Amino acid sequence: MELDMNKGKGWRNLVRWLCFMVMGISAFANQLDTFSPYNVVFGAVVGLLFGWLFRKFLRGFLSLFNGKFKKEKGKEAIRYAVDSAMLFLTPFAAMMFIAVYYLNWSETRGFVATGIMAVGTAAAIEIGKAKEKQEFRNTIATSGVSFLFSFLWTLSYVYLAKVPSLMEGGAQLIRGILSGGGVSL
Repeated sequence: MELDMNKGKGWRNLVRWLCFMVMGISAFANQLDTFSPYNVVFGAVVGLLFGWLFRKFLRGFLSLFNGKFKKEKGKEAIRYAVDSAMLFLTPFAAMMFIAVYYLNWSETRGFVATGIMAVGTAAAIEIGKAKEKQEFRNTIATSGVSFLFSFLWTLSYVYLAKVPSLMEGGAQLIRGILSGGGVSL
């Protein structure tokens, strides 16, 4: 069974970008000012950067563990498997958005970690479908990368969550200085 790997490529990319943006924006939302431009922009940038790195590492590890398959089918087959697996972020991004903006939850890091682990599992399944046999090493590779990124997200969130308020404070300080108010010594 031959798949057209370019069919729907643009939609898969758009959905992936939107999912990581929504997850980043939702994760860094300030409950007192839900749509703070500092939090929204910072969340979108961090989400996109994190998603880009996760995708690169997942593709890299799958390429490393499937050299023969990559030679036979090309790197496009691995890219297709990872991009298709990224679609499994959609329900997690939607649940996270609803939790933050409708239910007013403030602790949603678990959605990101769970979504990332689901993508890792789905990537192993997609490679197995393309190879027409499941291999344990692909599951281990994708689970390892997914665990690493879940851990990285959970660990770094505590520090990154402070950045939007620092950006806002810095912008207000500069605005005050430029408007003539500013700092007096």
